Amino acid sequence: MKPGFRRFGHQEPSSSLYQTLQPSGNCDSPVIRLLELLPGRGTQPVTARLRSIPLSSVPRYEAISYCWGDPTDTKTVICNGSPLPVPRRLEIALRNMRHPTQSRDLWADAICINQKDDKEKKVQVELMREIFASAERTLIWVGDKEERRQHRISIFALMSIKIGLLMLRQRLKALQSPEIPIFEFERKEKRVVAPFSSDFYLELIGLLRQPWFRRAWVVQEVAVSTHATIFWGGRQYEWDDIVRALKFMSEVDFPLAFIVTLEHVSAVEEERKYYRGGAVKLLSVLSRHQRCEATDLRDKVFSFLGLVKTPSIPRTQVNITYEEKTEPIYTQTARAMLDTDRNLDILSRPPSTTISELNLPSWVPDWSLPPASSLTYSWGHGPLSLTGVELSPSTPRFCASANTAFTPSSFPTNGSSSSSSTSNRSLIIQGYVLDTITETGPIYQGIQIPTQVRSFPSIVQEWWKCILSLLRARKVFIAWQKIAYFNTTPQSRNPTCKSTKETMREAFLNTVSTSEAGTSSSTPALDFELYAWEKSARIGIIGLPYSAWILISHFLSNKPFLVCEMQGRYSLRRRLVRTRGGYLGLASARVKSGDAVVLAAGGQVPLVLRRRLELEGNEQWELVGDAYVHSVMQGEAWEEKKCKSIILT
Repeated sequence: MKPGFRRFGHQEPSSSLYQTLQPSGNCDSPVIRLLELLPGRGTQPVTARLRSIPLSSVPRYEAISYCWGDPTDTKTVICNGSPLPVPRRLEIALRNMRHPTQSRDLWADAICINQKDDKEKKVQVELMREIFASAERTLIWVGDKEERRQHRISIFALMSIKIGLLMLRQRLKALQSPEIPIFEFERKEKRVVAPFSSDFYLELIGLLRQPWFRRAWVVQEVAVSTHATIFWGGRQYEWDDIVRALKFMSEVDFPLAFIVTLEHVSAVEEERKYYRGGAVKLLSVLSRHQRCEATDLRDKVFSFLGLVKTPSIPRTQVNITYEEKTEPIYTQTARAMLDTDRNLDILSRPPSTTISELNLPSWVPDWSLPPASSLTYSWGHGPLSLTGVELSPSTPRFCASANTAFTPSSFPTNGSSSSSSTSNRSLIIQGYVLDTITETGPIYQGIQIPTQVRSFPSIVQEWWKCILSLLRARKVFIAWQKIAYFNTTPQSRNPTCKSTKETMREAFLNTVSTSEAGTSSSTPALDFELYAWEKSARIGIIGLPYSAWILISHFLSNKPFLVCEMQGRYSLRRRLVRTRGGYLGLASARVKSGDAVVLAAGGQVPLVLRRRLELEGNEQWELVGDAYVHSVMQGEAWEEKKCKSIILT
């Protein structure tokens, strides 16, 4: 069990403390418990009273969002006169949040939900969105002063930061830098700091490394909140102020190398916008937050169901139950999304760096696996699936199957008359084999961004790894070029095919950028990065010091190269491939020669499938991953008359 993340697990509360939550009288409103935190100071025991109340009564309370920590690490609070063991982090949070002279009404899951009652947990989990949305404020407990002290940095890092910030101040005078209010607990005073002040910058180094930002449940807890406040190291910050500061800092030409990636904060904040916008699909939500962690793997689905507020589109029906194992829940969720969405977007996944330990069909996403981290300092999501479902696009990014639809009835269900023992693990799609992969390039694993701050040797070691990863990436780019220019000379730049009329260079760059290079979908960072890779590869052995110079010089000014657009978008953990028919493609790291490239009805992008052994007379296939195949992404090669049933298992 991983410590530090929510566990709706076993506690030993007093048997008299929790009575069954039932609506009273004629009121059908759901009932919750509120915790009245009684006044106290310093080392005095934390005391509270627990009471039940219908949500329809519009109670005034604040909800606590925190990290459970090790479930065996508990402290005792006095609740309704009886001792109650609670997670140590929650006891510390309550101790710091209580008022000295007046009570405070709060909601905290470890106390307000009977953790021994699975039926109650199911009901209360379904109410989580409403509980946090109805709260006057969400109190985010990240850590106290002791945890803050554990994130000291080396003198070398400290001096580097202070010198860099000093040099930056002259340039920042011309910019409209936001002011960040801070409230000091002990001094009971407010003050204002600038995003690039030494004090605030150093605070962020410790704050953003805390496990709270990686928890699955916090996304919903913050996204639905009307107002959120962060408690960290004896200080209090408003969530909106932290977000405003980080957005500003990510846009300024200054290295953020001592600050860990911004992807966790940006993912939560962006979800707030999607939630308030309305129509959100479950697949998009799950894809955006697959990076999150949860002790109970079922919560990788359950914790996000409340964010799917879809008045304009059908809502995906997923039953919350802690009585089912993880595999059937993931499979049922996949079937529900296929039934609702009428497309095969669920089969387009960003490649992961780890192998699933769950016994799932190949077509069912394993939400417990974190995707490859983009490791960038930019604001936003990454890496992305080829369909871009993480960005909730209003129109499909590609239409390789010419905007055809997937028919939900084409997979067997529990009521199927099929006698096959594998029927419930199968998905039947309609499609055909377009081509076969004959050559695969090395895997693009991206550039490792340095984030160490504790000691000079560790900083040097991380920078050395960063440079080595850069040189490996250059080697991959050169190998990919050789595959693209197969049977041609770079000087001739022959067209790849008559239909596109492109040069080899154009086809190659469009493939590695999934048709974004030089288009309105591109960014200056992406265009520059492709230019730098090309130049580095073209000048031979001199390209090695050139690559190192590009890295260092752009680190010093935080130019686009260190934003790493390629790995923050679609290319991370993928290979360049060539097919027997001459198509160029970008596919999952798992592909190998002999795999089939398939076009399927309802699919935005081609799929890479691998034949399994025939079972009960049926040819079955394993889903290897999705693929960008140049010159077929807009339906150029789609022929519906060629379609036949393909069984995925």
